[in-house]
Amino acid sequence: MIQVSEERVEQHFPTTVLVRTFQAVNDLNTALQQRFDQLEHDPHADYTNEAPLSVNTTQGGYQTKRGLSVLELDYPEIRQLRQEIVMPSIEIYLAEVLNADPLFTPFEISSWVVSLGEGDWQAPHFHATEYTLISGIYYVNVPDCPPPEGTLEFINPNLNAVSLGQQDASRNHQPKSGQIILFPPYYMHYVHPMRRAETRRVIAFDVRLKLQP
Repeated sequence: MIQVSEERVEQHFPTTVLVRTFQAVNDLNTALQQRFDQLEHDPHADYTNEAPLSVNTTQGGYQTKRGLSVLELDYPEIRQLRQEIVMPSIEIYLAEVLNADPLFTPFEISSWVVSLGEGDWQAPHFHATEYTLISGIYYVNVPDCPPPEGTLEFINPNLNAVSLGQQDASRNHQPKSGQIILFPPYYMHYVHPMRRAETRRVIAFDVRLKLQP
């Protein structure tokens, strides 16, 4: 049975970040890897993001179209990921960070897969669009690399504090397979370049307030 082996709420700059690490997820991650390999190499599926590199934060590598919403695909391993890892983590963030009752906070999730290989990276970006409450990443596979290769770098949103010499300019997070991280959508971040051929694969997602008709 999948269980949380570690959970912590971190204050960055201060910006609240939730990190949860799960155990007994090897079988799930293997199934997800196989499923995403099929998506990536299916010649009949229109999954790949066609945006040019100038407007796409994923530099090299592979990314599904954000409109696909990977977490909505009807496969058992994706349903398990959503039900046992993603949704409970979102509910914790809503309750403990945003002080919102998950039962009375209607929301929808957009999600996409990002795969990075040798020489690939992600440029600095953030997800602060209208009504977006939370951004998150689930790490399906993280190669064993020396930092900062493949690590997630957050940029201090309070640049005035940096200029006054009071705070660091960035905060580095070294992810691991089976970990989920949730953070505010305005929190600028990027991924350091990969130096080896093994694939670093994640599911990224945004939680957006669902407006009632």
